[in-house]
Amino acid sequence: MTVSPPFALFYDGDAYSTANKIMGRQSAGKALMSGIARTWPSATVRGLVRRPAAGETLATQLRADGFAGRIDCSALPDWRVAVDAGTLYYPAPPAKDIAAGRNLSGPSAFSLMGVTHTLASAGAMDLLAELILPPFQPWDALICTSRAAHALVGGLHDDMRAYWRESVGATRFVDIERPVIPLGVDVPAFVTGPGDRAAARAALGLRADEIVFLFAGRLAFHAKANPAPLYQALQKLAGEVPLVCIEAGVFAGDNIRQAYLAAQRELAPGVRFVWVDGEDADRYRQAWQGADVFVSLSDNIQETFGLTPVEAMAAGLPVVVSDWNGYQDTVRDGVDGFRVPTVLAPAGAGAQIVLRHALGVDSYDRYIGSASLATVVDPQALVHAFRRLAGDAGLRRRLGAAGRARAAAEFDWPLILHRYAELATHLGEIRGRAAHESARPWPQRADPFRRFAGFASETLGGAWPVSARPDAAARLPALLSLPLANFVFAPHTFPRETPSVLLDGLRRGRAHTVDTLLAQAGLANEAGIRALMWLWKFDLVDIRPEAVPTPAPSTESKP
Repeated sequence: MTVSPPFALFYDGDAYSTANKIMGRQSAGKALMSGIARTWPSATVRGLVRRPAAGETLATQLRADGFAGRIDCSALPDWRVAVDAGTLYYPAPPAKDIAAGRNLSGPSAFSLMGVTHTLASAGAMDLLAELILPPFQPWDALICTSRAAHALVGGLHDDMRAYWRESVGATRFVDIERPVIPLGVDVPAFVTGPGDRAAARAALGLRADEIVFLFAGRLAFHAKANPAPLYQALQKLAGEVPLVCIEAGVFAGDNIRQAYLAAQRELAPGVRFVWVDGEDADRYRQAWQGADVFVSLSDNIQETFGLTPVEAMAAGLPVVVSDWNGYQDTVRDGVDGFRVPTVLAPAGAGAQIVLRHALGVDSYDRYIGSASLATVVDPQALVHAFRRLAGDAGLRRRLGAAGRARAAAEFDWPLILHRYAELATHLGEIRGRAAHESARPWPQRADPFRRFAGFASETLGGAWPVSARPDAAARLPALLSLPLANFVFAPHTFPRETPSVLLDGLRRGRAHTVDTLLAQAGLANEAGIRALMWLWKFDLVDIRPEAVPTPAPSTESKP
């Protein structure tokens, strides 16, 4: 019997593809899809999409990854696949609108299961802060990809509870689940053949005696990792061993590229640099195959997990990383590589930079870049780690082998996805223990005809008489063709044929009220009411408030 994943995917192509943007969130989502195809190759995968076309994209992507099972999609606001699966995976912190939309059907209809990515942005902070309040439920979850992310979210939630208690006396909050589960990588994709290393080094123009240090990822000194510590450390070793530094990735713009080149000339004039375009798949792979040591010295509060060090471990490379957020969980110091100590400025030193960003004075890039420049990767420890690896091929092999084994045993996507499945099952147990809860309103997104009722003179009454204009049938085709009249037609909300059905009902001779017409046509619903109003708006029918009978004159004689 084929077991299907106990969760549906909320599928938004941008979250699962690197076609438009190469960032950690997109890379992780793309690898997750490949992992699903490997983990459940012939099962049923459910997808919830905003529009049907996204379901076709989901199917195309899974098929390309080798998936041969069944794909079942529904489009919002049809929650069917989420209800069938029991849990909906959302590729970011759980979305408030999705939770509120679910609650209209009933809060226990299914669970939401989101995941941390960037935590530093204002939008991310706002999303995380709201997880302690409705519309979220105790059977929803935020997967924290590292212990550091878990601690950050927990601290924010503690602060928000205190804020609401002190501000309005709140006493009840939502406690969602917050397990720590790392992101995964597609470990088999990083396996190299016996001749791959030599071929890659030849293609990149690398000599046999050169020790090659590789950084792969976004080349953004303000938003990923400032390269100055790397350059300065390599420069100190430049006279001891022949060094090459490969930077594989994509520059955000030419000004960023020029900033890197200027820093290389100033800080590491004795080091040979090679740039590999991250959008050139063949050259990018060669950079990984030809390297001796992988380096990622993240010093940025935007970094929340760090996929590339785990990818390097999967590729059998020893790694040197900053002791930063997710790197603290993935790289074992002295076993898979070395973690270089980091030091952050003390609390209070960032009050102005965050306020300037919060008020729109400074951009997000300037905010996180300013925090980066007040974060130190220990220069002496970094040189020591580089020197040990540059001078000891045996150590490089041992650390690389340990990293490869760890990646395969703990970070391959099928392993991570099974942990997701266990979480989904756990959330279902919490949901099952809860008392059945009835549908809950979404006050900020109420029916506009209720919320804005005071804007109009009156609202339509069910007893109001309805009659067709004599020329209605003749005029209808022309109105159906006008963009200003037909732009609202949609199969699920306002079928194009609905106005005709109502006119047909009026032509049958009997007198009708709003209610009797809609009932006869089988349209006593939202779409029917809107279609009737459409007919009235374009003067194809006449609707008048129910006449109030005028009292007949009295025939009694006066005394």
